[in-house]
Amino acid sequence: MMSSFVQQRIREQLQSLDADGLRREPRTADSLPCGRCLINGQELINFGSNDYLGLAHDPRVCEAFREVAANQVGATASSLITGRSSHHVVLERQLAEFEQCESVLLFPTGFAANAGILQALATSDDVIFSESENHASLIDGCRGTKSHVRIYDRHRLDDFRVVLQECRSTFDGGFIVTDGVFSMDGTVAPLQELCDLADEFHLAVIVDEAHGTGVLGNHGRGASELAGVEHRTFLRIGTLSKALGGLGGFVAGCHNTIEWLRNRARTQFFSTAAPPAVCAAVSESLKIVETEPERRSRLSELNQSAREHAQAAGLTLIGDGLAPIIAVSIPDPADTIQVSTRLQAEGWFVPAILPPTVATGTSRLRLSLTADHQISDVHSAIDTIAGIMAPV
Repeated sequence: MMSSFVQQRIREQLQSLDADGLRREPRTADSLPCGRCLINGQELINFGSNDYLGLAHDPRVCEAFREVAANQVGATASSLITGRSSHHVVLERQLAEFEQCESVLLFPTGFAANAGILQALATSDDVIFSESENHASLIDGCRGTKSHVRIYDRHRLDDFRVVLQECRSTFDGGFIVTDGVFSMDGTVAPLQELCDLADEFHLAVIVDEAHGTGVLGNHGRGASELAGVEHRTFLRIGTLSKALGGLGGFVAGCHNTIEWLRNRARTQFFSTAAPPAVCAAVSESLKIVETEPERRSRLSELNQSAREHAQAAGLTLIGDGLAPIIAVSIPDPADTIQVSTRLQAEGWFVPAILPPTVATGTSRLRLSLTADHQISDVHSAIDTIAGIMAPV
């Protein structure tokens, strides 16, 4: 068969993954309320969820979804045809008010938003400066443009400035693209410094707020609000699938830019719109985010306590810990998998994060905290990790 060479190559690549201990096996996972889940039928305390505020199971959010889903499931078309329902319109307006911007455009997923906006905005005469640990969706978005792409390290901004001095005048326009929160360790981007560089070298800053929306800032608008740079950024990208408990993505900015993206972001208008019921549910989630700031406060307190407990237990943590993500360093992938497997046997789901998701030699356990977690459970999980790692 003509395809036999492809099958042989795939077999060899899978064998290589097996040899390196990096092959990922599928699991059946059912999310449960109160920070729990069923993994292959076993009930566990769940530290793998991005449902930071516990809204995915909130009865008010579920009821809002149920009311609309009783009459319609799919959106039936892309947003530029007949897929943009009244529920989409309400949510876009609600998000614009929440984000304090002129306009918002919904995307079917956060990945689609990150990939689509860069391909719609950047030209062959532009340069994109992308942080070295940006999410895969931003990386793919950069690769999908005809722009020149340069990688910078947020920990070495002096070096970045030298690069800007050397090459900025070569290009018509330019963008600095960064995660607001780096999801593998919870580190927050140095947004004030990046905006200062953008002002100096006439660049536009684009921030992916996927893990910051609903979580960081006085009002939950993310890392940009936390850093006080909301109105210095060109675009902010958010997701509806993490702290807001739904599905989809959005981009927030000025009216003209959003209208351009509505007409040119291929991942938006060549995709069927998100289901109307999801929009209705997220509208309810936004109301809760705005009226119940205590969820955000509880999450922040839980994160601080967890980090202090982990450090007292002798664990090596990665990242500054401003976001509710506890990354425990276990450099060897096999050891990381071993600890994660033993944790599951004892009632905790703590995912092992391995290359190529993170760089070689930086494997880790990642505990994503939610407002539904009990502090006693978090401390017990950390104690269990420390106990398992003692002989590792």
